[in-house]
Amino acid sequence: MANPAAKPKFSLRLLIDEEKNKVVLAEVGKDFVDVLCNILTLPMGTIVRLLEKHQTPQSPIVGCFHKLYKSVSDMSVDHFETQACKNLLLHPRSVRESYRRKLKLNIDDTVTEATGFFICQYFMSNEACCKLYSNTNTSRCRCGNSMSYKIQVQEGEQADEVFPSCRTSFIITDDLKVSLNSMGLVLNILNDLGYAGFDRLQEMVIDVGSEEVLTLLGCLFTSEAPLTDTFLRKHCTTRKRKALKPLVQGNVVAGDADNFVTIKVYSRKTDKMVLYAECREDFIDLLFTFLAIPLEFAWELSVDSVNMGCVGNLSRSVKDLSFEKQKEAKASECVLPYYYKFRAQLLDVVIQEGCCYPGRMF
Repeated sequence: MANPAAKPKFSLRLLIDEEKNKVVLAEVGKDFVDVLCNILTLPMGTIVRLLEKHQTPQSPIVGCFHKLYKSVSDMSVDHFETQACKNLLLHPRSVRESYRRKLKLNIDDTVTEATGFFICQYFMSNEACCKLYSNTNTSRCRCGNSMSYKIQVQEGEQADEVFPSCRTSFIITDDLKVSLNSMGLVLNILNDLGYAGFDRLQEMVIDVGSEEVLTLLGCLFTSEAPLTDTFLRKHCTTRKRKALKPLVQGNVVAGDADNFVTIKVYSRKTDKMVLYAECREDFIDLLFTFLAIPLEFAWELSVDSVNMGCVGNLSRSVKDLSFEKQKEAKASECVLPYYYKFRAQLLDVVIQEGCCYPGRMF
């Protein structure tokens, strides 16, 4: 009898070159591609937290995001408006959480149940009450009481599909380019890699669970061959490790032209190296919001996106696999939940409006 508590696994069919100890390509089902698509929607703060729990304590894979996350973690709650504000940075929320609950395997351990809606227990009786809701039970109402009374709110209906809509099999190359499966595609990939046929290749079927997906997540940033490193070498190739760059491009400023923040930068005269900066809380709000930015938009906004491993290959592939109703849409937007609204809107970020009640968190 199957164990109902057993964690879900996928069966992947790998085509490997045993002599080179290399994965040439993998044949996978839609459920596994959904998991890869989900990785792109994970907030950067969630990725940092998941990798810190999964990896041995070595040099951080996600560079300055790790330091930013640690800064929030080390800060006293006195520096935040409420404990809920700090929690929403250490465990960022996403507008895609209802989709993640449909995944066969969801590595985001914060998304285990439907989004909660909490109000002040004196919502109806106290005139000083703010009449707003919160998605966490640690927020504090304007009247001074805890917003811990849970109410039932019907979430909007979602489509049956999670990410790609086509119910078929896919081919994934070692550098995480995802395409619809076809014999012509397979032969083209083999030819491009110098294989005349299947003679030098072996087939291997493996079971993949959450541990392997987390290893793949780490390899996504550091390796040019994440499938080989995950399934054959069982670890990320450290020599390929490169740090992520900041999210702000010097020649592009989003939003209104008169919307800006001022910081005072101290640099070394000899080489113009920045030593530190002094700023106001509006710039800190902006920096901390980077932890809520999804991976796919962190890649798009990065100054040097080539240094983000195979994130670009995966992101471009997913866009190519978009179903028809998405193909007609304009450029994709980075949408954050309403409680990540910050003072300095310098990035192309859309803040979701509250539903059912006017909502805010900070």
